[in-house]
Amino acid sequence: MPAAHEDWDLPAVPRGGDDDPGRAARRVLADRGGPREQVLQALAEWVREKKLPETSDGALVKFAHSCDYDLERSKKCVKSFYSTRAQAADLFSGWDTDLPNIRSILDVIIIAIMPRKTPDNYRVVVNSLHTPETDAYVFVDVCRVLLMVMESVFLSEPTVDGLVVVHDMGKASFAHFMKFGWAVPKKLTAYTQEALPLKQQTMHLVNCSGFIDKGLRLMSHIGRKEDWERLSVHRGDDHTELHRRVPPDCLPSDLGGTLPPLAELHDMTVRRLAAFKDVFHRLLP
Repeated sequence: MPAAHEDWDLPAVPRGGDDDPGRAARRVLADRGGPREQVLQALAEWVREKKLPETSDGALVKFAHSCDYDLERSKKCVKSFYSTRAQAADLFSGWDTDLPNIRSILDVIIIAIMPRKTPDNYRVVVNSLHTPETDAYVFVDVCRVLLMVMESVFLSEPTVDGLVVVHDMGKASFAHFMKFGWAVPKKLTAYTQEALPLKQQTMHLVNCSGFIDKGLRLMSHIGRKEDWERLSVHRGDDHTELHRRVPPDCLPSDLGGTLPPLAELHDMTVRRLAAFKDVFHRLLP
């Protein structure tokens, strides 16, 4: 696992108590008073009235922050968050790096949280493939791991403004698209587009070859036009355009960045997800 640098800003895994980042953020807002704390108080009361699942201080901050502390938008986000997760229960279970299927998929995919945020307060996630083979590529488990990564960001950084996801398609093929099916992408899209507590999310596909156009046409009927417009496709191995959108300081050396290689950051991320095991177990059904 790469040694941490002084300018890396990935927070520690929350353990609860007074040092929990969500509770700390709520405490700061409470100390300041004003409209934001009033929104949080009203949102907490609404959650109790609607008999929604118990919602922590960190979650309240996460929902309100993602909606610019607009109460009605925050309510809609909370409601969509819990309803879409209930409707996609298969994606929000088995979040445990000790499980055989999760261990197996982590040997197939490479996924890493970049330990530097962008100047816009976005966290960057990069994923790729260990191998071009598709035999062990199980899309529902890929989604589980991606959602685990996203949740770990929300839990440790409730006031992050956005997420940038970079998919390295260098070892991908049309056969991977054919493993997606239809049900799982629809569930994942419903959650990421309607209920994800983020102000903004963008996606980049890099090292793309010719098959990508056919694959995207197959998937284009899923989701909203405005969300597809936030997807950027980068062909070939020239990362100049990617670097205009995502600072090299927030990318692995594989993509021309200044961070360690993606494989090393993957190992660091897997250890981080393992450390979230008890946290996930408390939150998930």
